[in-house]
Parts: sequence; C-alpha cells; structure tokens
Amino acid sequence: MFVFIAIGLITAVITFGLGFWSYLLGKRDKTNLIGSIIPAGYFIVRVVFAVTLSEGTHELITSLVGNLCITIILVGLFFWGKQRANRVVGKHISK
Repeated sequence: MFVFIAIGLITAVITFGLGFWSYLLGKRDKTNLIGSIIPAGYFIVRVVFAVTLSEGTHELITSLVGNLCITIILVGLFFWGKQRANRVVGKHISK
C-alpha cells in the first residue's frame, strides 16, 4: 500500500513540476514547438506506463483519458504563460 502511495505522490510532484516548467517556458515567450515537447513527452511516457501496467480495457481507457486531460492542461499552462508574457510586454510598450 505504501508503495502505491509513494508512486502516486512522486507522479503528482513530477506532473506539477512539469506544469510549472511549461508555464515558465510560456512566460519566457518560447516558441510553440518548445511548448509542445513537454506535454507530448509526458503523454508518451504515461501511455507506455498505461499499456504495460493495465489489466483490462476499462482501466486502459480510463488511464489514457486521464493522461490526455493532463496533457491538455500542460499545453494550456504554456499558452497561459505566453499570454501573460505578451500582456506584460504590451503594457511596457504602451507606457
């Protein structure tokens, strides 16, 4: 039981860390290609885990949908950071 909790906590910390990193990359106004690398890599790794560890179709589909949702959130964080960076630049130009 402890092993499952530890793995879940480590996965949550990595996911939040990647989300924060994606947001910072967007805020630094990096290209869209850079912003898509983190979510794509995360999704691929999680799909491999889901396929190797799943015991049934229902579990596999649930895992894939959850991974897709987290990937969409990571992309959204990148573009949110990008929007905030452009807003700050726009305020400095208008003054």
